[in-house]
Amino acid sequence: MAILVIGQSHVLAIQRAAKTHRETWPEEPRTRIIHTLAEPYRSEGEEFGPLARAAIADQIARHQPRLVSMLGGNAHNMISLMRPARPYDFILHGEKEGPPVAADAELIPEALVRAALEERLQTDFWRLRTLHDIAGPFLHVESPPPVMNDAFIRDRAEVYFRDYNDCEIVPASPGVRWRVWRLASRILREQVEALGCRFMPVPASVQDADGFLRFEFAADPTHGNEAYGAALIRAIEDA
Repeated sequence: MAILVIGQSHVLAIQRAAKTHRETWPEEPRTRIIHTLAEPYRSEGEEFGPLARAAIADQIARHQPRLVSMLGGNAHNMISLMRPARPYDFILHGEKEGPPVAADAELIPEALVRAALEERLQTDFWRLRTLHDIAGPFLHVESPPPVMNDAFIRDRAEVYFRDYNDCEIVPASPGVRWRVWRLASRILREQVEALGCRFMPVPASVQDADGFLRFEFAADPTHGNEAYGAALIRAIEDA
Protein backbone atom coordinates (compact mmCIF):
# COMPACT_ATOMS: atom_id res chain seq x y z
CA MET A 1 0.00 0.00 0.00
CA ALA A 2 1.38 3.42 -0.95
CA ILE A 3 1.19 5.98 1.86
CA LEU A 4 1.46 9.77 1.70
CA VAL A 5 2.14 11.49 5.03
CA ILE A 6 1.73 15.25 5.38
CA GLY A 7 2.84 17.21 8.41
CA GLN A 8 5.66 19.03 10.12
CA SER A 9 8.31 17.83 12.60
CA HIS A 10 6.53 14.60 13.56
CA VAL A 11 6.83 13.28 9.99
CA LEU A 12 10.60 12.92 10.40
CA ALA A 13 10.24 9.66 12.34
CA ILE A 14 8.25 8.13 9.48
CA GLN A 15 10.61 9.63 6.90
CA ARG A 16 13.60 7.88 8.47
CA ALA A 17 11.76 4.57 8.79
CA ALA A 18 10.49 4.80 5.21
CA LYS A 19 14.00 5.46 3.89
CA THR A 20 15.35 2.35 5.65
CA HIS A 21 12.43 0.28 4.37
CA ARG A 22 12.88 1.53 0.81
CA GLU A 23 16.61 0.72 0.85
CA THR A 24 15.92 -2.77 2.23
CA TRP A 25 12.89 -3.65 0.10
CA PRO A 26 13.02 -1.35 -2.97
CA GLU A 27 10.21 -3.17 -4.79
CA GLU A 28 7.57 -2.70 -2.07
CA PRO A 29 5.06 0.19 -2.07
CA ARG A 30 6.59 3.38 -0.72
CA THR A 31 5.73 5.74 2.08
CA ARG A 32 6.25 9.33 0.91
CA ILE A 33 6.49 12.48 3.00
CA ILE A 34 5.55 16.12 2.46
CA HIS A 35 6.86 18.39 5.23
CA THR A 36 4.83 21.55 4.71
CA LEU A 37 7.32 23.81 6.51
CA ALA A 38 10.40 22.53 4.68
CA GLU A 39 11.82 23.62 1.37
CA PRO A 40 10.66 23.61 -1.34
CA TYR A 41 7.08 23.32 -0.10
CA ARG A 42 6.96 26.43 2.06
CA SER A 43 6.91 28.81 -0.86
CA GLU A 44 7.83 32.38 0.17
CA GLY A 45 6.94 31.56 3.76
CA GLU A 46 3.45 30.34 2.92
CA GLU A 47 2.44 27.00 4.39
CA PHE A 48 0.29 24.96 1.98
CA GLY A 49 1.44 27.26 -0.79
CA PRO A 50 1.31 26.44 -4.53
CA LEU A 51 4.25 24.00 -4.47
CA ALA A 52 2.85 22.01 -1.54
CA ARG A 53 -0.62 21.87 -3.08
CA ALA A 54 0.78 20.77 -6.43
CA ALA A 55 2.94 18.09 -4.79
CA ILE A 56 -0.02 16.68 -2.85
CA ALA A 57 -2.19 16.58 -5.98
CA ASP A 58 0.61 14.95 -7.97
CA GLN A 59 1.27 12.24 -5.39
CA ILE A 60 -2.43 11.39 -5.15
CA ALA A 61 -2.87 11.27 -8.92
CA ARG A 62 0.19 9.08 -9.51
CA HIS A 63 0.08 6.69 -6.54
CA GLN A 64 -3.47 6.71 -5.09
CA PRO A 65 -1.93 6.54 -1.59
CA ARG A 66 -3.53 6.30 1.81
CA LEU A 67 -3.52 9.95 2.82
CA VAL A 68 -2.20 10.50 6.34
CA SER A 69 -1.98 13.66 8.44
CA MET A 70 0.65 14.26 11.08
CA LEU A 71 -0.09 17.96 11.09
CA GLY A 72 0.90 19.93 14.18
CA GLY A 73 1.02 17.84 17.29
CA ASN A 74 3.07 19.90 19.74
CA ALA A 75 0.55 22.34 21.21
CA HIS A 76 0.16 20.24 24.36
CA ASN A 77 3.91 20.30 24.99
CA MET A 78 3.95 24.10 24.88
CA ILE A 79 1.78 24.30 27.98
CA SER A 80 2.74 21.14 29.83
CA LEU A 81 6.31 19.99 29.25
CA MET A 82 7.96 22.44 31.64
CA ARG A 83 7.02 23.10 35.25
CA PRO A 84 5.37 26.54 35.59
CA ALA A 85 5.98 28.93 38.46
CA ARG A 86 2.62 27.84 39.90
CA PRO A 87 2.35 24.09 39.23
CA TYR A 88 -1.13 23.02 38.20
CA ASP A 89 -2.98 19.81 37.53
CA PHE A 90 -6.55 18.80 36.76
CA ILE A 91 -8.94 15.89 36.78
CA LEU A 92 -9.45 14.52 33.29
CA HIS A 93 -13.02 13.29 33.18
CA GLY A 94 -13.75 10.03 31.46
CA GLU A 95 -10.31 8.51 32.13
CA LYS A 96 -10.48 5.47 34.39
CA GLU A 97 -6.71 5.29 34.71
CA GLY A 98 -3.76 7.63 34.60
CA PRO A 99 -0.90 8.96 36.73
CA PRO A 100 -1.72 10.51 40.10
CA VAL A 101 -2.21 14.24 40.52
CA ALA A 102 0.94 15.94 41.79
CA ALA A 103 0.75 16.65 45.53
CA ASP A 104 2.09 20.22 45.19
CA ALA A 105 -0.10 21.20 42.23
CA GLU A 106 -3.02 23.61 42.24
CA LEU A 107 -6.09 21.82 40.91
CA ILE A 108 -7.81 23.79 38.17
CA PRO A 109 -10.92 22.96 36.10
CA GLU A 110 -10.49 20.82 33.00
CA ALA A 111 -12.37 23.54 31.08
CA LEU A 112 -9.51 26.01 31.67
CA VAL A 113 -6.95 23.57 30.28
CA ARG A 114 -9.20 22.85 27.31
CA ALA A 115 -9.53 26.56 26.58
CA ALA A 116 -5.75 27.04 26.71
CA LEU A 117 -5.24 24.06 24.41
CA GLU A 118 -7.89 25.16 21.93
CA GLU A 119 -6.22 28.56 21.68
CA ARG A 120 -2.86 26.90 20.98
CA LEU A 121 -4.45 24.48 18.50
CA GLN A 122 -5.97 27.07 16.18
CA THR A 123 -3.14 26.72 13.67
CA ASP A 124 -3.50 22.93 13.72
CA PHE A 125 -7.26 23.25 13.17
CA TRP A 126 -6.54 25.46 10.14
CA ARG A 127 -4.04 22.93 8.81
CA LEU A 128 -6.55 20.09 9.12
CA ARG A 129 -9.26 22.08 7.33
CA THR A 130 -6.83 23.12 4.61
CA LEU A 131 -5.65 19.57 3.95
CA HIS A 132 -9.25 18.41 3.75
CA ASP A 133 -10.06 21.21 1.29
CA ILE A 134 -7.09 20.21 -0.87
CA ALA A 135 -7.32 16.43 -0.79
CA GLY A 136 -10.47 15.22 0.95
CA PRO A 137 -10.69 12.66 3.77
CA PHE A 138 -7.53 11.52 5.51
CA LEU A 139 -6.29 9.53 8.49
CA HIS A 140 -4.89 11.73 11.27
CA VAL A 141 -2.28 10.17 13.56
CA GLU A 142 -2.22 11.04 17.24
CA SER A 143 0.96 12.79 18.40
CA PRO A 144 3.48 10.85 20.52
CA PRO A 145 2.73 10.30 24.20
CA PRO A 146 4.98 12.10 26.68
CA VAL A 147 8.02 10.35 28.06
CA MET A 148 8.12 9.57 31.78
CA ASN A 149 11.83 10.10 32.47
CA ASP A 150 12.66 13.59 33.80
CA ALA A 151 16.40 13.13 33.22
CA PHE A 152 15.76 12.37 29.55
CA ILE A 153 13.71 15.58 29.25
CA ARG A 154 16.42 17.65 30.93
CA ASP A 155 19.15 16.15 28.75
CA ARG A 156 17.32 16.16 25.42
CA ALA A 157 14.93 19.12 25.53
CA GLU A 158 14.86 21.01 22.25
CA VAL A 159 16.29 24.52 21.84
CA TYR A 160 12.79 26.06 21.93
CA PHE A 161 12.21 24.91 25.50
CA ARG A 162 15.73 25.81 26.64
CA ASP A 163 15.45 29.33 25.23
CA TYR A 164 11.92 29.83 26.54
CA ASN A 165 12.95 28.80 30.06
CA ASP A 166 16.34 30.58 30.08
CA CYS A 167 18.10 27.21 29.84
CA GLU A 168 16.53 26.06 33.13
CA ILE A 169 14.95 22.70 32.33
CA VAL A 170 12.54 21.60 35.06
CA PRO A 171 9.94 19.16 33.69
CA ALA A 172 6.35 19.36 34.84
CA SER A 173 4.95 16.39 36.74
CA PRO A 174 4.38 13.28 34.60
CA GLY A 175 0.69 13.27 35.46
CA VAL A 176 -0.11 16.71 34.12
CA ARG A 177 1.96 16.10 30.99
CA TRP A 178 0.04 12.89 30.33
CA ARG A 179 -3.38 14.43 30.99
CA VAL A 180 -2.74 17.47 28.78
CA TRP A 181 -1.63 15.13 25.96
CA ARG A 182 -4.78 13.02 26.39
CA LEU A 183 -7.02 16.09 26.40
CA ALA A 184 -5.30 17.49 23.29
CA SER A 185 -5.91 14.15 21.57
CA ARG A 186 -9.60 14.32 22.45
CA ILE A 187 -9.91 17.82 21.02
CA LEU A 188 -8.12 16.87 17.82
CA ARG A 189 -10.22 13.74 17.42
CA GLU A 190 -13.33 15.94 17.63
CA GLN A 191 -12.00 18.25 14.92
CA VAL A 192 -10.86 15.41 12.67
CA GLU A 193 -14.14 13.51 12.91
CA ALA A 194 -16.13 16.71 12.32
CA LEU A 195 -14.35 16.91 8.96
CA GLY A 196 -15.44 13.37 8.13
CA CYS A 197 -11.93 12.00 8.60
CA ARG A 198 -10.49 9.29 10.87
CA PHE A 199 -8.32 9.61 13.96
CA MET A 200 -5.68 6.94 14.68
CA PRO A 201 -4.36 6.58 18.25
CA VAL A 202 -0.69 5.73 18.59
CA PRO A 203 -0.09 1.96 18.76
CA ALA A 204 -0.14 0.32 22.19
CA SER A 205 3.21 -1.26 21.31
CA VAL A 206 5.03 2.08 21.71
CA GLN A 207 3.50 2.83 25.12
CA ASP A 208 4.44 1.52 28.53
CA ALA A 209 1.93 0.16 31.03
CA ASP A 210 1.11 3.70 32.21
CA GLY A 211 0.53 5.12 28.72
CA PHE A 212 3.85 6.96 28.35
CA LEU A 213 6.13 6.66 25.32
CA ARG A 214 8.58 3.83 25.84
CA PHE A 215 12.15 5.10 26.02
CA GLU A 216 13.33 3.07 23.02
CA PHE A 217 10.83 4.89 20.76
CA ALA A 218 11.78 8.46 21.79
CA ALA A 219 14.03 10.73 19.73
CA ASP A 220 13.67 13.59 22.19
CA PRO A 221 11.06 14.66 24.78
CA THR A 222 8.41 15.48 22.15
CA HIS A 223 9.18 13.35 19.06
CA GLY A 224 9.43 9.68 18.15
CA ASN A 225 12.49 8.09 16.55
CA GLU A 226 12.90 5.80 13.54
CA ALA A 227 11.62 2.74 15.43
CA TYR A 228 8.55 4.79 16.36
CA GLY A 229 8.09 5.73 12.72
CA ALA A 230 8.26 2.08 11.67
CA ALA A 231 5.61 1.19 14.25
CA LEU A 232 3.38 3.95 12.90
CA ILE A 233 3.76 2.78 9.32
CA ARG A 234 2.61 -0.71 10.32
CA ALA A 235 -0.36 0.74 12.20
CA ILE A 236 -1.29 2.98 9.26
CA GLU A 237 -1.22 0.00 6.90
CA ASP A 238 -3.61 -1.86 9.24
CA ALA A 239 -5.91 1.12 9.91
